[in-house]
Amino acid sequence: MRNRLETWIRKLSKKRLLPFFLITAVNTVAILAIGQGHLLAAVLVSALISYTVVELYMEKAFQDLDQMNERLLNEREIRQEFFSNASHELKTPITSIRGYAELLENDMVPDPGMQKDIIRRIKNEAGRMSDLITDILAVSKLEAHDVRPELMDINMTELIADRIAAFEPKAKAAKVTLCNYAMNHVHVYADYGQMEEIVSNLVSNAIRYNRRLGKVWVNANNENGYMILRVRDTGIGVEPGEQEKIFNRFYRVDKGRSRDTGGTGLGLSIVKHIVNYYGGSIELRSKPGSGSEFIVKIPENGMKKETEA
Repeated sequence: MRNRLETWIRKLSKKRLLPFFLITAVNTVAILAIGQGHLLAAVLVSALISYTVVELYMEKAFQDLDQMNERLLNEREIRQEFFSNASHELKTPITSIRGYAELLENDMVPDPGMQKDIIRRIKNEAGRMSDLITDILAVSKLEAHDVRPELMDINMTELIADRIAAFEPKAKAAKVTLCNYAMNHVHVYADYGQMEEIVSNLVSNAIRYNRRLGKVWVNANNENGYMILRVRDTGIGVEPGEQEKIFNRFYRVDKGRSRDTGGTGLGLSIVKHIVNYYGGSIELRSKPGSGSEFIVKIPENGMKKETEA
C-alpha cells in the first residue's frame, strides 16, 4: 500500500498535479473558514488560485532548470574542447622528441655536431612541453577557482623592472627594445606570483609578435582606485575580427611564429582569468600592422577590503 502511494505521489509531482492539489486543499479550507460559503464555490475559487500559483512557480522553476542545463552543456563542451586542444598541443613536441630519439638510437646521425644539434632540439621540445603542462595546470586551477593567493602590498614598479631585466636577453635576440616607463611608486594589494604572471605574459607576447627593430613600452600607475598596467608594442597587430578570440585558450594570431618562439597559446587566457579573479578588466587596442596595446585594470585595494570584511 505504501509503495503504491509513493508511486502515485511521484506521478502527480511529474505532472505538476501534486502541488496543485495541495494548494487547492489549503485554499479551500481557508476560504470555507473565512467566508463560511458554499463548498463548490470555494473549490472553484481555490482551484483557480492554485492553478495560477503553480503555473507561475513551475514556469520559473523550468526556466531555471533550462538555464542550468544549458550552462552545464556549455561547460562540458568547453572542457572537451580544452582537453582535445591540450592533447593536440602536447602531441607535437612528443612526436618530435620520439623522432629525434629514434635517429640517435639507430645511429642514423654519425656526425657529432649533428648529434649535439638533435640533443639541443630534444631539450627545447622537452622545455616547451613542460611550459605547456605548467600553463594547462594554471588555467585549470583558475577555472576551478582552486587558487589560494598570498595577498600582499606589491610594489609594481619594482616588479616590472625585474621582469623587464629578465626579458632583456629574449628582446635582444629578437632585435626588440624594451622601454620601462613605470617610474613612480605603483602599488596593488594582490598575489605577487599572479601579478608577475600578468606582466611576464604580456611582455613576452609583445616581444614574440613584434617586428625586427621594434619596441615595447611598459607603464603602470595608480588611478581612481585601480592599478593600471599598459603594455604596448610595434608588432603585427590583431585583426578586428580576431580581437575577441585572442583571450581564448590555445588561440594564436600567428601560429607559425608562436610555435617557433615557444608560445603555448595559453598566456592571454591565464592573464584574463587572473584579472577576472580580482574583479578587474583587460582591454586590447590594436590595428593590423600598427602594433597592439593591452590595458589591465585591477582594484588596487579590492582584495584587501574583501579580506578584511
